[in-house]
Amino acid sequence: MQLKPAQLAPHLKQGLKPVYVVAGEEPLLIQETLDTIRAAARKDGYSEREVLEVTPGFQWNRLAEACASLSLFASRRIIELHIPRGLGGGRAKSDEESDGAEESGTGGGAQEGAKLLQQFAASPPPDTLLLVVAGALDKRAQGSAWFTALDGAGASLYFWPVRPEELPAWITARFKSAGLDADAEAVSELAERTEGNLLACAQDIEKMKLLFPNTRIGVAQVREVVADSAHFEAFDLIDKMLAGDGAGTARSLARIREEGVPLPQLMGAVTYSLRQWATAAVAYAKTRNLEAALADARLFGARARPYEAALRRSHGMPVLRALARCAKIDRLSKTTDGKEAAWEDLLELLLAAAGKPAFNAPPRS
Repeated sequence: MQLKPAQLAPHLKQGLKPVYVVAGEEPLLIQETLDTIRAAARKDGYSEREVLEVTPGFQWNRLAEACASLSLFASRRIIELHIPRGLGGGRAKSDEESDGAEESGTGGGAQEGAKLLQQFAASPPPDTLLLVVAGALDKRAQGSAWFTALDGAGASLYFWPVRPEELPAWITARFKSAGLDADAEAVSELAERTEGNLLACAQDIEKMKLLFPNTRIGVAQVREVVADSAHFEAFDLIDKMLAGDGAGTARSLARIREEGVPLPQLMGAVTYSLRQWATAAVAYAKTRNLEAALADARLFGARARPYEAALRRSHGMPVLRALARCAKIDRLSKTTDGKEAAWEDLLELLLAAAGKPAFNAPPRS
């Protein structure tokens, strides 16, 4: 059976199934789900745990041996099978595809592995709980014979990435489960600063739980907690750029570089913010309605304020040119001999975006 995250707790109260498949694209949610299942298993007497990692050259007979062997220390045990890249859809592969799959760690024995998992589903060993942990699985993999068999014998949970529009609700629920009350602006601020990184977001909420007990969480508390993180530094840099603070922009970029933040990671935050700015700028050019333009770019509350000044001093075309330049810098940053030039180009772009005349010039070829 396929379970939604909210269904897991009541499901476990009814008793454990012999097998669970936990997969998806949100590592934090996968890890927390595994912890929940393990806790329920320990409570039910599963005190021994064996972990098998499907790495290149993995011998699938290890799974068969683990399932067939008797437990030495406990009457019940957990076998965890970690398959980072899945087993594919189970279709026959050409020789060329099989060779490529062998190198990736999921082939060479993928068909054997799929067969063993189906055998487990058909006749689960007594007193054995199998946890199959995988990363992202496409529709073909989720419809494969091995996945369908395991889902039928037990249960599966798949975690899609939390979409930006879903993140505030997720954060609000997370604050609540931590026993904290946060206002809307605090939730928005944390969402902006941790988008795409649920683990960082969860850790920041745990910090606030320790630092601000019995306190309503506002923007000030959020900023204090994340002030030392690379994520905050990236958005602090962007805020200075939007505010037209050239000197502050240069200092912030230098600090980020000194801390060893990878340039491609930083470019993701810069590009995302420029896209928001461009969306708002295009809307503002049409309507001259600042509030509506910010809403068009999904900018609200405290997060919208830095963009207001930027919109008042710049039109849409320079921002679009900056976005085109970002793509060039990103490509350059991923080459062996272009990293230094990429940092220099990014500094020039950010200073120009902060209000320098060069911002209105076409990007260099």
